[in-house]
Amino acid sequence: MCQHAHVAELFRIFVDVLIPVAVVVAAGYLAARRWSLDHRPMGTLAYWLLAPAFIFRLLADPAAFRGPVFGMLGASLITVIVLWIMMALLLRDADPERRVLDSMAASFGNVGNLGFPIVLFALGSEALPAAAIHFLAITIGVFVLGISASARLRSGTAIKALTRVATTPAIAVTPFAFAFAGFEWQLPTFAGRSVDLLADAMIPVMLLTLGMQLASSHLTSGLGRLGLIGVAKLVVAPLIYFPLAALFGLTGDARDAGLLLAAMPTAVLVGLISVEFDLETEVATAAILGTSLVSFATLGLIIRFL
Repeated sequence: MCQHAHVAELFRIFVDVLIPVAVVVAAGYLAARRWSLDHRPMGTLAYWLLAPAFIFRLLADPAAFRGPVFGMLGASLITVIVLWIMMALLLRDADPERRVLDSMAASFGNVGNLGFPIVLFALGSEALPAAAIHFLAITIGVFVLGISASARLRSGTAIKALTRVATTPAIAVTPFAFAFAGFEWQLPTFAGRSVDLLADAMIPVMLLTLGMQLASSHLTSGLGRLGLIGVAKLVVAPLIYFPLAALFGLTGDARDAGLLLAAMPTAVLVGLISVEFDLETEVATAAILGTSLVSFATLGLIIRFL
């Protein structure tokens, strides 16, 4: 009877939490295949307008900083660093391009356009501020490591790499959001409603964009290489995060939102970074597609035990 109850609960999670996300991603995928749509304009729109509005709205709320902020930042940031070091050591004999790309694919989860919807449906809207803190830690960590390593690989400079991180829109708005939260400022009504409209559009647009991105992805790389990335991203990452969360004393939504984000598949941005720095784009897109497909099973199991 207990086993039947576990199966029923897992089925409910798939139906209520993961299927709505999968349906919207599939809609983007099918639209891109049917009408040969280019995902880049929507991705640019989400990157420059929707994600910054979403992050600003979450972090400008003083309630976002009533929890264990430093613990959340620490647990997620250390998880990224440990994953990066682990992959770099495992691939120490590989060529530098593979080492950088695979480390980035294993460390950078799809915390934006897939992570926030999963957190919303699995934990509720009250967990989104915690998710935003974890998002910042993961994004800053991987951007600093990934873009710095990619720029160094392509003879760029550390100054340029750090400038790219600082000017990432979702990162650039955070000081302003912190100021609004700290001083409890309020935007004028028209500005606040404009931010709300943009923020509300982020999740559906990002899910559609993810589907459109996957439509142009192909599993053309070696299964061994993709398997290593997948195991590191979907299995090892949450296993690293969980004891760190306990070490930092995280509980409830502060812990669970970070666990879900740690378990996200490879980020679409890994593909964009690979294009920008002329890395192995086909491997990046294959990692995005492969980990995204498998993640619906691994995420369902994690959500079952939250």
